[in-house]
Amino acid sequence: MVDQGIRAEAEELRWLNASWLRRARSRTSVYSIITAILCVFFGVLLLVELFEDDISLFEILLNAGLLLIALLGAAAVLILGMRVPRWAGFVLVLVHAAVSVYYIGFSNERQNAVANIQELPVMAIYLAWFYGGRIGRVTELGILITVGAAMVLGPFGGESVPGDPLAGLFGAANVFGLLVMSWICLEMGFFVRNRMRVESTTDPLTGALNRRGLTHHLNEEMRRSARSRRPLSVALLDLDGFKAVNDIEGHHAGDAVLMTLVSQWRAMSRAGDLVARIGGDEFVMLLPDTPQAGAADMMRRMRGLAAHPWSWGVVEVRRDETLESVLRRADAEMYRDKRGR
Repeated sequence: MVDQGIRAEAEELRWLNASWLRRARSRTSVYSIITAILCVFFGVLLLVELFEDDISLFEILLNAGLLLIALLGAAAVLILGMRVPRWAGFVLVLVHAAVSVYYIGFSNERQNAVANIQELPVMAIYLAWFYGGRIGRVTELGILITVGAAMVLGPFGGESVPGDPLAGLFGAANVFGLLVMSWICLEMGFFVRNRMRVESTTDPLTGALNRRGLTHHLNEEMRRSARSRRPLSVALLDLDGFKAVNDIEGHHAGDAVLMTLVSQWRAMSRAGDLVARIGGDEFVMLLPDTPQAGAADMMRRMRGLAAHPWSWGVVEVRRDETLESVLRRADAEMYRDKRGR
């Protein structure tokens, strides 16, 4: 059943393997591709608006300028493989919000006003996915307050007026619906973003970091250590006699040992220390602000209270070192520990 479900989901996402998309992903980032696709979408809408009969000269110039920027940006990514800087996507969100405020609050273009309102939830998801909670919530709150005020105070707000086709287009229900739906989309974006990050960086059995998560945190801690000139140590832990547990008592017993040890290591370590599982019974502890001697003392205390025996090797991370070189040195120290016991 699980395999069938996975195959069904893969079939639904088959479009992600389109040749043009694979080529684009090989040359640039997913963030850049999604930003470029949004630019293409907005460019098509801007092109359609240029052919409307009742558009003003200012709106023609505005749409033509935005159309040119959108298409050039999309071409730079999808054709030339350029990467979009983070600030450019944020500017895209702000420009879209500004254009929405204009069409909703200062123009008499009903079609454009409705179209911009429909796009705001999509922009909320984009903001949540790529910019996180701190930036996303503050920015979205400002956008919704501004757009909501434009809906209420602009030509489309208020009560319906006989003979006036604009008044009353956006009533209280429309304003409420826009605010709530956009915020729901924002929070959904945060939820999916966080869940995917957790699943991609966490070992599903023990809840420890996996190798990808360890690499990410090690790089961050190495940068922090270089700035603060504080030591950073890494401990490699290898369980002794773990294969016998699996062979004699079964894999359920082995899984229980792994989960118990990870819980113990977390309980006995400090708040900033991290545990990662990099193999079947191999683990790594990342110990910021800890010299090698202090980390070794910590390992001795923890091993004395462990539910299952394990060997360890500790090294202090050097400047510009990779995870592989750190683990090689820690592995050599661990085998010294094994031979010495």
